[in-house]
Amino acid sequence: MFVLYSKIHVSNKKIKNMVIAITNLKGGVGKTTISTNLAACFTLRGKTVCLIDTDLKQKSAFEWVQSRGEDKPKISVLSVEESKLNETVEKVKKSFDMVIIDGTPQITEITDRAIIASDVLIIPLLPSIYDLRAFENFFERFDKINKKRNQTIKTFIIFNRVNDKIKINKAVMEAVKEYEIPILKTLIVSRAAYMETVIDGIGVVEGKDKKAADEFNRLADEIEKIIG
Repeated sequence: MFVLYSKIHVSNKKIKNMVIAITNLKGGVGKTTISTNLAACFTLRGKTVCLIDTDLKQKSAFEWVQSRGEDKPKISVLSVEESKLNETVEKVKKSFDMVIIDGTPQITEITDRAIIASDVLIIPLLPSIYDLRAFENFFERFDKINKKRNQTIKTFIIFNRVNDKIKINKAVMEAVKEYEIPILKTLIVSRAAYMETVIDGIGVVEGKDKKAADEFNRLADEIEKIIG
């Protein structure tokens, strides 16, 4: 498949040993899509990135990296079992600028461990009332863990699979605000590019859809500001 790289954004930010977890207890919200595309985006920006796949059944992030051609910038990946997550993250982050944890959609201890291990937590959410109700369970779990930590986790919600022709349901937006978790400005629009690029183990920033590439470059810019 011919791949047209989007304009590469060279980052001047000195990111080092940063851990970002992408997680939510609900399946199908795009955790792996966001994790893998952020990994590709930051790798193109000259960062060393390690993806940690915590879903030992699906191993979607692991298989995505294995599908990457040798001509693509290298992204490391580890498939890690629940009991070893925090220990692995502590070891791995010393060798990488950025570690991205692709969370599982189950209510298990590994979700707690992913939250504890992270410097930045990003919670994907679909813009629907049904997904908002499912998010309530996640928030209760997150809130308990966050209160036990000495340092507050930088936590953000990102809306995924947004229809670019329809405004996000106002009721959803207002309800999310009640949780007092900042919402990232970047919206991830529902595009075919996110499915098509998976086959070749590439991110949309390495593909032909300029709008999708621009989306993730904006998201990476936003995250760099948060880190900085």
